Amino acid sequence: MGLWNRVIKSVRCSSVVMEVVDARAPFMTRSLKLEKIIEKLGRKLVIVINKSDLAPEKYVSEAHEKIRKEYPCVHVSAKDRLSSSHLRKMISMFRPPDADDVKVCIVGYPNTGKSSIINLLAGKHVSGVAPVPGHTRGEQWIRISSSIMLYDTPGVVPIDDELDILKGFGRPEKMKNIEDDVEDFIKTLVGSKYSNISELYGLSDEEISCGDVLGVIARKRGLLMKGGVPDLKRAAQRVVNDWNTGKIRAFVD
Repeated sequence: MGLWNRVIKSVRCSSVVMEVVDARAPFMTRSLKLEKIIEKLGRKLVIVINKSDLAPEKYVSEAHEKIRKEYPCVHVSAKDRLSSSHLRKMISMFRPPDADDVKVCIVGYPNTGKSSIINLLAGKHVSGVAPVPGHTRGEQWIRISSSIMLYDTPGVVPIDDELDILKGFGRPEKMKNIEDDVEDFIKTLVGSKYSNISELYGLSDEEISCGDVLGVIARKRGLLMKGGVPDLKRAAQRVVNDWNTGKIRAFVD
């Protein structure tokens, strides 16, 4: 079954859908296509701004206020286990009046922290509660409270437009022409409201504007090929990994 079909199936069997977005790029990591599908299916949508510890609080709060004019929204840090009680209260608000439980599924782009949100919500309940069989073999629901059932597998939204590092587009070691994508990515970060990329890689203003930032990073990190030539591909892979693992902090509109 294709990714889109799997996501849509999990949405259909839920009453509440939580779309997880990255606090470093909360608008760019929203899937408008997915949101339209959720609306068409008549499901409640809650947007969870995750990784709020990786972006300035001021900007995350502004994004939260803007998004909640469209949908219920909460910002959390699954890493620090912040706001889990608030998240549960928000879910409980959407329990169907004719049902004993509210069924929730977690969806979003790769690397937004969907599994972390599942773990945050489930907490210690996962190990102490037997899974409830789902609609097909391999699927299961976890009871995380007396009134909340959680689909235990996150729905990965396919990236069906051009590749985008901000959306966690995949394993960097398998990306082709990753150097050009990362050069553009670095330019995006440099032009953002906030980024720690200069501090992380020890880059001066001159080095950032030199037009060969990857070469500078490769030399600073000792990523060299024979003859001391900067290994741009490995440097690009390093940058993507640093983004995916949260070493790079930022806020991109």
